[in-house]
Amino acid sequence: MNLKRRWYDEHNETLKAFEILQKLDTEQKRRLSADLIEIVKQIKDLHKEEEEPQLSIGIERVMGLFQQSVNERRWYDKNDDLKYALKTMSTLPNEDFFNIMEGLAVSLND
Repeated sequence: MNLKRRWYDEHNETLKAFEILQKLDTEQKRRLSADLIEIVKQIKDLHKEEEEPQLSIGIERVMGLFQQSVNERRWYDKNDDLKYALKTMSTLPNEDFFNIMEGLAVSLND
């Protein structure tokens, strides 16, 4: 039986980053969320300059965004700043999303 149901469950650094994010206090989550949103904006600006931007984020991620807004059962849905930041990040290509999460796992673990 496969317990890894979410599209990011196969990425260990993302799971580590989520574990660390969950332990932050409200103010830390707010500040980090603002930084994450700024990083996403910068990455999206870089992708606009590419010749062939990615056309789709994939059906799993679209469904994940829809379910996230409907169900709001995840622990980060209880923090509006973090919920918005993660929803914004989830629209990035997988490689960019995972790079950010890997950076978070490393930098927040120190």
